[in-house]
Amino acid sequence: MNSIAMKCPAKLNLNLSILSKRIDGMHEINTQFQLINLFDDMLIKKTSNKNINVKTNASLSIDGKKNIVFKAIEALSEYTGKEISCDVNIEKNIPIGGGLGGGSSNAAAALIGTNVLFQLGLSCENLREIGVKLGADVPFFIYGKNAHATGIGDQFLEEKSINKKKYLLLFPLVESSTQELFREWDKLSRHDQEMIGENEENSFLPLFLDKYKEVNIVFNDLVKMNNPRLSGTGSTIFYEYSDNDDIRKTLKKIPSKWRHSFCEPLQCSPLLTYLT
Repeated sequence: MNSIAMKCPAKLNLNLSILSKRIDGMHEINTQFQLINLFDDMLIKKTSNKNINVKTNASLSIDGKKNIVFKAIEALSEYTGKEISCDVNIEKNIPIGGGLGGGSSNAAAALIGTNVLFQLGLSCENLREIGVKLGADVPFFIYGKNAHATGIGDQFLEEKSINKKKYLLLFPLVESSTQELFREWDKLSRHDQEMIGENEENSFLPLFLDKYKEVNIVFNDLVKMNNPRLSGTGSTIFYEYSDNDDIRKTLKKIPSKWRHSFCEPLQCSPLLTYLT
């Protein structure tokens, strides 16, 4: 085998509560992860040029060493003590900075795919150990099943029930920074944090809407018709829909420059194919 092609799924946070800040600066959370059928496509090819090359169709700003996939393969090489030379091409369909875990899913796919392609023999637990150092969502995409997550999002209780809901995803033209929103959260008083925890399905929602005023206006219009939610730290807004009338009303309310996507739940990740 000289190459491996992989589909990297996105996720939704059906809810997300920030519980506390740890001594190491990370945050304890409680969230429900739902995999959806929106994918980035990744192709990893063995090469003999003694380099790791990463290219995307999205932006030069996330190519090469700046991409989390480069860091993932480099970390795998250091962990195993083996030199890994490969070209990685990523077709990005998951919005960058959208709160859908695209980068983390790419990193998980890179760890899993490289492990298979180069016959490194690492277990799922080994890969998750490497993955958590790259990003808090990476272990979930290696785990590959819908789950309630605690810790920093790296401890899982599998969700056994089957989700048959349909989702409309709305993509404002903003890239939300997880680090920035956590910093804003830490500036809040304990009282304000507790009030948000009691009133919001996603602790980041009021912070996100305060930061992006134009999105806030649209969101408040959508609230009058449905129950829009924020995934992760944004910027993707999503809701469950049942018929075309719901969709038509919503799409009339959003700016024409916003993208949107219709998605359905996955019961497990296609990446699990390579872990069994």
